[in-house]
Amino acid sequence: MLRYSKELLEREDSITAIFFKAQKELEARRKLYNEFRQKVTDEELASYSDEKIKVPFARYLSVMAVGFFAGKPPVYKIHAFDKDIDKLNKELFGKTPNDEQKVKEMEFIIKHVTDYNDDGKEFFSLAFDYFVKRACYEIIYKNKEEEIVYSKSDALETVAIWDYSIPKQLIGLYRIIRTTLADGQYQNMVELYTENGKRYYMDTPEKRKLFKNGEATEEYKRKYKNEPLFKKRIYKTKKEQEKYEGKKWDDIQVVAMENEHNLNIFENVLSLIKTYTTAIQNSRNTFQYNDEAKLKLIGYKPENPKIIKDRLGNSIINPARLKEDEYNLQSKVVYIESDGDIDWIIKQINDSAVQNHKKTLMDLICLCAFVPNMTDLGFTQADNNSALEKKFFALQQLIVSAEADFNQGLLRRWELIFNKFNKDKKKEYDFRNVEITLQRNMPSDSTSVVNMVMQLKELLGEETCISMLPFDLDAKNELAKKKQESENNLIQNQEIIKQFKNKNMKASEESGNI
Repeated sequence: MLRYSKELLEREDSITAIFFKAQKELEARRKLYNEFRQKVTDEELASYSDEKIKVPFARYLSVMAVGFFAGKPPVYKIHAFDKDIDKLNKELFGKTPNDEQKVKEMEFIIKHVTDYNDDGKEFFSLAFDYFVKRACYEIIYKNKEEEIVYSKSDALETVAIWDYSIPKQLIGLYRIIRTTLADGQYQNMVELYTENGKRYYMDTPEKRKLFKNGEATEEYKRKYKNEPLFKKRIYKTKKEQEKYEGKKWDDIQVVAMENEHNLNIFENVLSLIKTYTTAIQNSRNTFQYNDEAKLKLIGYKPENPKIIKDRLGNSIINPARLKEDEYNLQSKVVYIESDGDIDWIIKQINDSAVQNHKKTLMDLICLCAFVPNMTDLGFTQADNNSALEKKFFALQQLIVSAEADFNQGLLRRWELIFNKFNKDKKKEYDFRNVEITLQRNMPSDSTSVVNMVMQLKELLGEETCISMLPFDLDAKNELAKKKQESENNLIQNQEIIKQFKNKNMKASEESGNI
């Protein structure tokens, strides 16, 4: 975690100091991400000659945790209008009163913005960075169509900067972008977000070469005096500046969620994963050795010596002996003396002990990572929600802190968005009225869930009940469809009644005439 004061962050020499500190954290994240990927380069990806077995355990743990936490998108709601509570909020805390119209407007804004940004995909992407790369970041801005956009900034190139207050406050987002120059060298560009807007800083390869271990060398000091490595980007016109830096917001337009302990999901069990990988590697090597085992002949004397001299007097393996050995290997019958024997020299394997060792390691990895082991027989016997919840209990405990970070981060997102609407549209929306519900993507027994929802129908609203069903339904759309169907049925019933009355009246008139 990087901590600075606001005043220090505005200084140009701080950009250089932060760069080298950020690089250490970003390099650690890259290593963890490579553990997740297992294949580091495209050359490795296309190679089948790798002698070492790679077990993607880190990927399994990551996919399980991220899928469980973010497999379903968050649900956003606005606090229902309550006249008495709104009156107290105004009197005690000076909050602007809510009303039914504001609730509808805020719900419409959330629906429009989340649909435009594909909120489910964005949430999953943020969660992946959080669990695998230790942190996740989001940048919020308005595009050319004046649509509000929130987009993930990759944690492999981004760090947050916090102040020294309690609780800590986000004062900057530092993003490092590497670009290739025409001569093949690279240049680092820093994109810095603060409450004063977005700024760009550039370094040069010539200057960067004169830095060692993050410090300016004596040569650098002589040549460039006290000039910082990174220089602020200068624009020729204000229009050019606005093109690159965008319009200034009243607040820092970013969201940052960093793991409090600076750990990813599998970091604590990396040594166990490597031990498990070694166990499989050793088993593979033993089987391979036995496949290529040497033949042992007792009581058989070879006709040709093993070592002979060449023309120069050097000792070499006798080609005739190699042919003789090959003959013995290929021959279906080998004749040996009466007290002789023939056998293969192999390594004996206690398969039960090896399998128990690997199973113990697997159980330890899952236990210490708080992720359920899907090969456990308990999953085949978990035939109801209660049993499944017990299997996922440890993972639910693990993500409690992640849930707190995401609730805070997502609420910060809506604070920025609604404050922007308040400024641009002269509104008085209160972001604190947004309710955020993070759903669990856990296998469930649909029948028992539906029965439970039906029992709660008398206590809860229809929209709430529909959102609780395990069928990924849009509660508002379903209610709108149901309302439309009711209206259509009412019209049809009225039409049937009208036709029935007309028919009866006609029949009465005809019978009267008769």
